[in-house]
Amino acid sequence: MASIVDPELNEKQPQEDENMHSVQVTTEMNSDIKTIWKFLDDFGSVYKYNPSVETSEILGSKKTGLGAKRQCHFYDGTSLKEKIIQYEEGRSYTFDLYDFPMPLKTATSHFELTPINSNKSKLSITLKFVPKFGPIGWLMGKLLMRPMLTKALKGLSKGLNDHIRTGQIIGSKGELLSMST
Repeated sequence: MASIVDPELNEKQPQEDENMHSVQVTTEMNSDIKTIWKFLDDFGSVYKYNPSVETSEILGSKKTGLGAKRQCHFYDGTSLKEKIIQYEEGRSYTFDLYDFPMPLKTATSHFELTPINSNKSKLSITLKFVPKFGPIGWLMGKLLMRPMLTKALKGLSKGLNDHIRTGQIIGSKGELLSMST
């Protein structure tokens, strides 16, 4: 299936420039792509496997695919919104992050699945962001934000793998909380 891209991408979309940072985490998952995609494509249920997210919900009537939006509420009391801006069913999506508490001008996240064999897949998550505050923001992005966001993406990947394996919701410290409903 061909990738679908939002024709009305907003102006906040990150442009490749000297102020952009990128972090990527790649994880081998002990599941086939179809199984992993089932969980990723349940866009409103990210709270079940992301240890940073306490609750999440779909905004509007579109539950997945191009244009779907969700709001994530974090354990620290902050929240952000996300909108799918690129969608390749069964394989990848990219979403724009907005209304976030971090000192960022723009941010996007890309999730992509690649088969390894019939029972194993590779999940790659790439987060691109442009910090506010010019050169000071760039330095803050390099020294503070990149390591923090890399750790968060590793926690998300591990949480997804654990959630798929057990069916349990993942808590704020990566612990298994309860059976998923």
